[in-house]
Amino acid sequence: SDLLRHVHGCPGIERIRFATSHPRYFTKRLIKTCHELPQVCEYFHIPFQSGNDEILRQMKRGYNMARYRGIIHYIRELMPNASVSADIIVGFPGETEDQFQDTMNIVRELGFDRVFTAAYSPRPNTEAA
Repeated sequence: SDLLRHVHGCPGIERIRFATSHPRYFTKRLIKTCHELPQVCEYFHIPFQSGNDEILRQMKRGYNMARYRGIIHYIRELMPNASVSADIIVGFPGETEDQFQDTMNIVRELGFDRVFTAAYSPRPNTEAA
């Protein structure tokens, strides 16, 4: 929030696109700041990875879907025309069909403008690998 306020109004800067923030660090203060500053684009890319709290816990994401929903709802409360996109990972080790359906339900419920999807792929030195 402070950096956006600092950059806003600088000569030569006509638009500021705040691209991505991890839901763990996304605050109401940040959303309010984006709303208050006319140079900040009403675009948010906020990855949620899975719509299932157990999968999020296994991924060690540090938030749950109630928190994520709250972020999206507050954005839409202040900026009804804001564009919101997200990232999803499917096929996390042990993910069940029901857990996958939780993710699909979130996509339908929150009505993203764009969703980027990826199949889980193991990475060296990670617990899920």
